[in-house]
Amino acid sequence: MRNKRLAAVMLVWFGATGCTARSGATVSPSAAPGASATPAPATAPQTLLERAQLALDEGNAARAVALYGRLLTGELDDPTRRAAYPGLARAHEELGNCRAAVRAYDGYLERFGAETASRDVFARRGACEAEIGAWERSAASYAAALELGSAPAIDTVEWLARQGYALFHLDRFDDADALLVAADELHERVVAEASERFATFYFVGMARFYRAAIAHRRFRQISIRAGREEMEADYEAKLELLLAAQDRYKAVIKVKHVFWVSAAGYQWGALFTEFYDALMYAPVPEWLDAEERKIYFEELKTQIRPILNDAIWVFEKNLEAARKLGYDNRFVEETRAELDALQRVLSARNDLLGQPHPPIAPDARVTQDSPEYFPAADPADIEHRLFVPAFTPL
Repeated sequence: MRNKRLAAVMLVWFGATGCTARSGATVSPSAAPGASATPAPATAPQTLLERAQLALDEGNAARAVALYGRLLTGELDDPTRRAAYPGLARAHEELGNCRAAVRAYDGYLERFGAETASRDVFARRGACEAEIGAWERSAASYAAALELGSAPAIDTVEWLARQGYALFHLDRFDDADALLVAADELHERVVAEASERFATFYFVGMARFYRAAIAHRRFRQISIRAGREEMEADYEAKLELLLAAQDRYKAVIKVKHVFWVSAAGYQWGALFTEFYDALMYAPVPEWLDAEERKIYFEELKTQIRPILNDAIWVFEKNLEAARKLGYDNRFVEETRAELDALQRVLSARNDLLGQPHPPIAPDARVTQDSPEYFPAADPADIEHRLFVPAFTPL
């Protein structure tokens, strides 16, 4: 009797498993043709990698960092580790932790060698290095990306512009200018040939802007000295650089990227106010007495007033463009502030008879130790979201 009941139970059991197998349910490990059907443990490297990648894709960068970090502390095969390092770096980028991102990229390169890295590893590391002011390293990273061979023109333009930007911060103006020119010329050639379509002109505007910035910086470096011949030579040199910078700022505006339009408009107006200050505070002839000095300053104000008019015109045009296109950013805010300051200077004219105006040019320097970063008007136009230009980094 016991054997009959056991046989009945076995019949029911086998019948049930047969149904579940046919309906798509998972078979037992003993019924499988091997152990491959056993679910991988939650801590298995491949499972951790998939979970980390999913967290990054879903925008949970903090969780991705934790999972990638946990993964990299264990024993891994090279393919898994090769995928984990860049993933960890990207997660740190999303969190704005550029130093940690650089360490992750460095870890990848130390482990697998530069010869195995993709252009993207060097390019993204270069962007992170720029964010922390590691300009030498950033320039080297972009040089490495460019040396790896042909890439889409839009990427090459970006990398040339970014490398030039890094060299600009190192005051290597000739080297920077050559790269920025190359970026602009590549864009012009691609457009003329219609060989590739640019999804964004952000880095074209950037290349042109920093070409203008180089001329602007060189303009600032010239001080007008005493002595008739020296003063005349300095004035001519300063004027020549002003005209060069002005032409380059105009070229930036022609790109029609709203961020760089506002940046160029602001700096172009500032260029005129700086020229005004340079002339206002040029050495006064020593032989003038107190009364003659008063007359000198009033005559000088009359002579150089058109420079202020030019600055006002540029600032007003910059604000007009912002209103028409419906954008606002820090450059637009500063343009408003400078326009107000100029109006105050002109209204105070009668209070400063016989005296120079107080300096009116904005302080266009932002030190590396205390950068003022702000987001671009349209972050979607930036290929790598990490890139956030410093405010007026001239």
